[in-house]
Order: sequence, then structure tokens, then C-alpha cells
Amino acid sequence: MRATYRTATQEIVADAQTPQGNDGRMPIDTGFLRASIAAAIDSVPSGQTKGEDGNYPSVDVIGGNVAATLLRWDMTKGQTIVIGWVAAYAPNMEYKYGFLRGATEQWPKTVDSVAKRVRRSI
Repeated sequence: MRATYRTATQEIVADAQTPQGNDGRMPIDTGFLRASIAAAIDSVPSGQTKGEDGNYPSVDVIGGNVAATLLRWDMTKGQTIVIGWVAAYAPNMEYKYGFLRGATEQWPKTVDSVAKRVRRSI
């Protein structure tokens, strides 16, 4: 069960983070929006809300932050994970481009697909 919900969540995040140039919905201008993704357990994530220097973390570092939180998350204990973008303009970008909405609409299909893969690997 843990493998299913953690992997499905990672896939939804990856989908939401996919740039428009790679058939995704995430707009990329400076890269700050994409770099502002954060995750927290049982609280709203926080972080830098404004880009300043244009030297933002790589996708590997961004994914590592979310992945580390996913490893600590235990849905079976009633914990809630909150993943979002902390850039001040993230809500406006989501409204305009629907990168999160588009990804989360795939949740049932993603969970089903991941559950089948997990069952086959056991």
C-alpha cells in the first residue's frame, strides 16, 4: 500500500512539473515557479516566495525535497501530505495553465496503474 500511494504521488508531481516544452502544462520562464515546489506533512509547505537571483535548484534537487517528505509520510497513520508551489504567483499560474489540476485529474488512473505494477513486482 505504501509503495502504491508514494509512487502514485511522485508520478502526479512529475506530471505537474512537466514543462510546456515537454508536453506538460508547467510554464517555464525563469524556472522559479518550478523550483518553488515544496512538501510538508500535516501542514502547508513554506519556502521562498519570490525569485531573486535566477540561480534556482535543478530538477534533481527539487525532486529530492519532495521525495524526502514522501519517505516520511505514512498515510496509514492518518498523515496528510501537502505538496504545492510556494512562489507568490503560483496560484495565478495554476489558474491560467492548470498544471496541478491537469495532473490531479489523473489520480484514479495513476493509482490503478501503479497498483498493478506494484502487485506484479511482489
